[in-house]
Amino acid sequence: MDSKLNRLDFMQVGLTSKNALSVLDPGYAEDSGEITAVVGDHSGSVHCFQIRENSMETETVFKTLPGPNAKISCIQVVGNVSGSPKIMVAFGSSVIRGLTRKGKQFFGVELNNLTEPIKHFQLRWPNELFVCGNYIFNHYLISDESSSKSNVSNKNFYVSPGKIVDMVVVEDKYRRRIVPVLLCEDRLLRILKDSSCQYEIETCGVPSAMFSYGTVTSKENDFLFTYGTLEGKTAMVKLDFTQSALEAKHRWEIPEKGTRAPVHCISAMEKSGELYIGRSDGNVEIWTFSESCDADGHEFIDMDSSPLFRLQHNCSESITSICVCRDGTLLLCSTFTGVIFGLTRTEIIRQSVSTIDGTTTTELQQKIDFLKCEISELELKLTAEKEEYQELTARKNRRGQPKVGLSALPYFAINDSFLIQEDATYLLTLEVEVPIDCVIIQSDIPLDLIDCERNSAVISFNDNLQNEVLATFRCQANTTRLEVKVGSIEGQSGLLRAYIMTRMTPKGCQLKTYQIKALSLHKRKYKDDPDLKTFFNKLTLKGGFSLYEAHTWLSMCLPEIPEKLVTSNTQSTIDYNFVSTLTDTVLVCNCGKGSLNFESDNISTISILKDYITREATKKSIALEMNLNVNEGSVSSTLRKLYPKLKALLKLKEKEMMSEAIKELSITDPEVAKAMMDDINNIQIDVNVAVLSLDRLYGLITDLFIDYNKMKGNTSKSSVANIKNKINGLVEIIQNFATDEHNVDVFIEKLNQFWGVQTFV
Repeated sequence: MDSKLNRLDFMQVGLTSKNALSVLDPGYAEDSGEITAVVGDHSGSVHCFQIRENSMETETVFKTLPGPNAKISCIQVVGNVSGSPKIMVAFGSSVIRGLTRKGKQFFGVELNNLTEPIKHFQLRWPNELFVCGNYIFNHYLISDESSSKSNVSNKNFYVSPGKIVDMVVVEDKYRRRIVPVLLCEDRLLRILKDSSCQYEIETCGVPSAMFSYGTVTSKENDFLFTYGTLEGKTAMVKLDFTQSALEAKHRWEIPEKGTRAPVHCISAMEKSGELYIGRSDGNVEIWTFSESCDADGHEFIDMDSSPLFRLQHNCSESITSICVCRDGTLLLCSTFTGVIFGLTRTEIIRQSVSTIDGTTTTELQQKIDFLKCEISELELKLTAEKEEYQELTARKNRRGQPKVGLSALPYFAINDSFLIQEDATYLLTLEVEVPIDCVIIQSDIPLDLIDCERNSAVISFNDNLQNEVLATFRCQANTTRLEVKVGSIEGQSGLLRAYIMTRMTPKGCQLKTYQIKALSLHKRKYKDDPDLKTFFNKLTLKGGFSLYEAHTWLSMCLPEIPEKLVTSNTQSTIDYNFVSTLTDTVLVCNCGKGSLNFESDNISTISILKDYITREATKKSIALEMNLNVNEGSVSSTLRKLYPKLKALLKLKEKEMMSEAIKELSITDPEVAKAMMDDINNIQIDVNVAVLSLDRLYGLITDLFIDYNKMKGNTSKSSVANIKNKINGLVEIIQNFATDEHNVDVFIEKLNQFWGVQTFV
């Protein structure tokens, strides 16, 4: 098994989007091994290039000029009847053009009826075009006279309730129809039939990319899809069109435990059974499927079983595309900043270096010297341009006073994300095309900033009374990516602002704003657990508000609520289900015209919703009729879910205290200290629990009992103050009873006795 991947840098283009790199000729072994690929960037330039076998240099086949508002969102290579591959490119918001492999335009269409920019498209040769924006899917038919705009007719149209992330189109051979499959941000994979949704299947996270295997199973009409999520998961879905009703099932999910960086792109080599995953942190991973035998003894690749991790390579930039070349021995990749590079096995690199273009060592040294001279000349030109720019921007008048000179604020693109993690924290990721000088984080609500291991930035906090959080991250030279973990407290809503300054001249700054919602630690789910309804607290709000107002209130309070409300004529209410990433409690929402219904086994969640929506309704002078039903067993149910986290954190605290003591012991008796340290290291702590703090859970339990008393009508200041004054006693009970010596029932009983609450099991 190969233990290493080596990188070959080929070229640099402008900023690229996902799926903006494609291969015309992958360089099969039976051919010359020459690779022909095409890439499009944000400037609107299409660059087709070739990579010869045993060569690290590229040759340009053609390159188009950039254009205004011509950002290339995706590129597709299609084949016609003659077998010659064609390049299809989406420019800007509404233009799709077709180019031959020599750069000549043979097709062009402008879709003026689109209200959203083109994000994804697929052309089924010769006359079917499938186009997706953020929420709208269109199916067009194109006549033979494709150059005429009037010859494009809309066949099907669908508005998705969730934002569309990716799309593939498959063929149902039994029914002889085309089936579009949409991957949506609301954790659903939607399978369309004409202009309606035929089938929905829940994904294992917020999806981000999709890859279609096609028909590679024993059944001719089975289709396999692999999709990736923002949580770093990758899963496979199997579609079975042979049944009278469409069936879709999950086959596997990787990794089974833990989290990784978000998946940006997926590719595969079906012949070798390898799966390639590109992530936002720059990792390119290779996973391998196992081989099996059928009843006749024929070997086949077992796609029903989860693949095994094999290799990975990190390029320190987010990956936007992966193309498989030369039967899987070369992976052609593109990054956000436009770097095109290849990953290949070690022995291939040794061969290519020793025989590169057939040149000798002397000729290779001459090329290197020539490139060094060219770089020196470019550096001199750059220095001269900088000096001229400084003179233009620092002009003075006759009196010697500064004069308004020529100045331009430099623009730099930022690839950012703000994602909820399984450990109940948010991960803020900032990736810039130029080196970052510093990043200032500011917020008007209390937040915990947790530095990530991959960061080399120096953090400093400013105690400013006007801001709850004000911190500066000073980055080292050539740092283009920064990650910061943010811990929030539910019940408070506000804004997190990130001011990004680069090392460009003149100095410039860009502001990115992220909303922290009142119930920011919740995430969407679809499956109901009927056993949990036993402990549900119920809140009903009625008043003179519309369905859209109710939807707006929910979107301001909860994450993952769609921006657009899509309803049918027969649908009068909308249901949303959530689960807390911190407490694992459930929230069920039902909103309609003049009615809002909430059910949760966490009394604090109900209290936060009640306070927030009541405040928003008061701003609009909307009277609300409230009906609240408190379940006496909900407090015990929530404590039962918090018990494993409390127990693990106490073990972690004990482990840290023992480690400090052993370090002192190592001075006098190093052998005994080493043996004791080995025993401590064997104690396994969940990584998702390790980032939490005991103080955070102590406050959560205190708020739980405060909200319980408030919902029961005990809202006097004295009762609230009495609860807050008993925190020290709470800590003592947790430390004594959240241990292996006592079970969870004893722990809940002691806490309820401490707060004066009746225990229900």
